[in-house]
Amino acid sequence: MPTPSPIVPSGVPHQIAELLQTLIRFDTTNPPGNERDCLSYIHRLLTEAGCDAQLVGRSPERPNLIARLQGQGDAPPLLLQGHVDVVPADPREWQHPPFEGRIVDGYVWGRGALDMKGGIAMMLTAFLRAKAEALPLPGDVILALVSDEERGGEYGARYLVESQGRLFQGVHYAIGEFGGFSFPLGNRRFYPIMVPDKQICVLRATVRAHGEHGAFTGKDGAMAQLARVLLQLEKHRMPVHVTPAARRMLLAIASNLPFPQGNPVPATPEPAPGRPDSQAAGQPAQDI
Repeated sequence: MPTPSPIVPSGVPHQIAELLQTLIRFDTTNPPGNERDCLSYIHRLLTEAGCDAQLVGRSPERPNLIARLQGQGDAPPLLLQGHVDVVPADPREWQHPPFEGRIVDGYVWGRGALDMKGGIAMMLTAFLRAKAEALPLPGDVILALVSDEERGGEYGARYLVESQGRLFQGVHYAIGEFGGFSFPLGNRRFYPIMVPDKQICVLRATVRAHGEHGAFTGKDGAMAQLARVLLQLEKHRMPVHVTPAARRMLLAIASNLPFPQGNPVPATPEPAPGRPDSQAAGQPAQDI
């Protein structure tokens, strides 16, 4: 891969697009990741601009970048966070090559343009501009760009939390991949603030039955029973659990919408103490 040319930081949109093109051209498909070259390039941009930046990680091939701008100490640090790894892309399924970063009809095409090298290009440009213009920041601004987001964060966020937590002391707020995306509804524009995040819930099921030989048919073996369980899961309508954060968001949106858009949402009942939200809403939770 040719060495990417440096980008002069500024707020001019076409320069942000050029930075995004350069980031896309680093193939950081995860697995295996190979985020080092991409993050080293960003590290060079930051250090050449006089920013305090470092690469830390569990593996030299899969580092994480932490940069910091000093503020005036009047506010808690603000964290800008993103990831440089991307999910796989089969070129046969793309209209344009996924790692060339072409601009076609005014759009940048490439794996990671949305998830999330586009966001990183904006964060990095803002960070460099704040440094170049010596903006009086109320608090420190921390830029954290991680590896391995797409495959569980073992080399990225998990490593930083477990081994480099001191770098994030005092942070109260963060701008990341989601939250803050504006959306129109009822002739109003809303800007959601992300407060919780979904977590992975892994369930293990064991099916016990007699074994069967692959050369013979059978109806009551373990595989047949497992197939019936999977079909039941496919057909079953699972109960809806409205979490407190989701409820607050819906009520806040509804209170700012005219009738009829804003009318049905406040009718969502509050959960009874000690009961799942779906039961409070008249939807009994059912076991499969």
